[in-house]
Amino acid sequence: MSMGNARNISTATGFASVVGSLSPVWLVATVVVFSFFMPWTAGDNTDVSWLIVICEKVLDGQKLYVDILETNPPFSVALYIGPVWLSHRLGISPESAIECFIYLIFFVSIALSAVVIERSRIFVDLKTQWIYPALAVLLLIMPGNVFGQREHIGTMLFMPMLFLMMWRIDNRADAPVPLGLAAAVGLAGSVLLLVKPHWATGIILPYFYIAWRKRSLTACLTAENVVIFTVCTAYLVSVYVWFPEFFGTFLQLLMRYYVSLRANINIFAALPTFAVFVVFVVFQMRKSVWRDDVALAVASAAGFFVSMLYLGKYWPNHQYPYQATMLVAMLLAVASRWRIAVGLANLQAASEIASVRLHAAAALAVVAALSVTHHQFYQLPEKGLVDAINSRYASPSIVQVSSDLSVGNPLTRMANGRWLSAYAHDWVGTYALWGLMRGKYQGEDERIARQDLDNYTRYVNSLIRDNRPDIILMDRMNKKKSAWSLTADFPPIWIVWMRRNADFQTLMDDYVEIATGDYIEVYARRSDTRNSLTELSSPGAASD
Repeated sequence: MSMGNARNISTATGFASVVGSLSPVWLVATVVVFSFFMPWTAGDNTDVSWLIVICEKVLDGQKLYVDILETNPPFSVALYIGPVWLSHRLGISPESAIECFIYLIFFVSIALSAVVIERSRIFVDLKTQWIYPALAVLLLIMPGNVFGQREHIGTMLFMPMLFLMMWRIDNRADAPVPLGLAAAVGLAGSVLLLVKPHWATGIILPYFYIAWRKRSLTACLTAENVVIFTVCTAYLVSVYVWFPEFFGTFLQLLMRYYVSLRANINIFAALPTFAVFVVFVVFQMRKSVWRDDVALAVASAAGFFVSMLYLGKYWPNHQYPYQATMLVAMLLAVASRWRIAVGLANLQAASEIASVRLHAAAALAVVAALSVTHHQFYQLPEKGLVDAINSRYASPSIVQVSSDLSVGNPLTRMANGRWLSAYAHDWVGTYALWGLMRGKYQGEDERIARQDLDNYTRYVNSLIRDNRPDIILMDRMNKKKSAWSLTADFPPIWIVWMRRNADFQTLMDDYVEIATGDYIEVYARRSDTRNSLTELSSPGAASD
């Protein structure tokens, strides 16, 4: 071999040697510090902000599924109510408390993952220093607007279980899985199922792979799975006991409209991403026997992808579990190729190492691209909207007329507002209207949908008439197009419907538009109406 080739190999491995010489703790700490400078926070995205509103209503004595008609099961609220309660005791904002809570969960995830990896030595043939900072990047940097959401929390706590699966399939006699560790991992992994039960496919498929490899279904009967089953069963029973309303007419309404809604056009963004991931992993493993750890991660990602297909929304938070898990498979595949490359003869090694470096860069580019993509969905309401509201009211009462949760959240909390509706958004009326427009309902189903549409329209009008909110938030009729046109920008059919309603038109005569954003219109009570209400004038005077 020439000296030039020797120098190339030395250069190729030099940076990796420097990184490998650093302590994983310092590498993870660097990622954590870097994450502090990301332009997102856990409490400011739409879903989490709305859940903060729910938590505060519950802490004020309102009852879930009676006073608050939330579309998610109770655990979504239970997940955040602790930090919100603690924030009130400490005198800090709920957003700050949840931010700290998310980092605490991250440290639990990384510590539990490290215990599993180091005890099992599942990556004994690979350099493990890179695993921990890579995991930190996937869990802290890549999420973007998903940061702090339920899927983010569930995925973080699932990671130790993914590594435990890899231990199970390896399961050498000299490294049995400690019962206490398996129970702790199972307890952490159960959170993902409590958040949304359909994510179970991301656990079931890899365990079926383990059973197939071991030629025994009993391989699925592990301590962590027993813990998950026990926790989920106890949770189901507790919901039946404490929230019987959820399983009554509300669940029927939820299944009829919200769950059945599908945004199939978004699959054109999700499916190519998944296909690229699979092709990438297969390409990396083409010259060697498939590693079981890579296959397990791919199986888990496939399970999460199937769950996402079932939901049919394809929103970024629904894509995150499969993306994070598949990226683990991609990085392990690249690391495996690197190990093989450095073991080749020198002439072959130079070419193979160059190829591995290229594909490692491609994997990092995927992480960066996903981070940017998720960041694009992080759109806080314009500051001008908040200023317009705060210039009139210190703590305004707010009603939203929109099927889009992001119209009112996080704007309500940013403006120190008080949410009046029992609903997060007008999903009942909008989805009933959408189904009727598309001819989805026939016979009795059509009659029920029309009745629900009429009832919900009356509910919105009575909400405004009886409460006289300070602010009404609505979809902008000519909203600016999103840069990601495949993911949104449906016409505001609910706004068109409501504006044609005579009662709503009369009620809106008392309001004037005070601000307009890219997709939000803000209406405030007219000054003469506000003054008359302050003087406790008659309801008739309020419509002058």
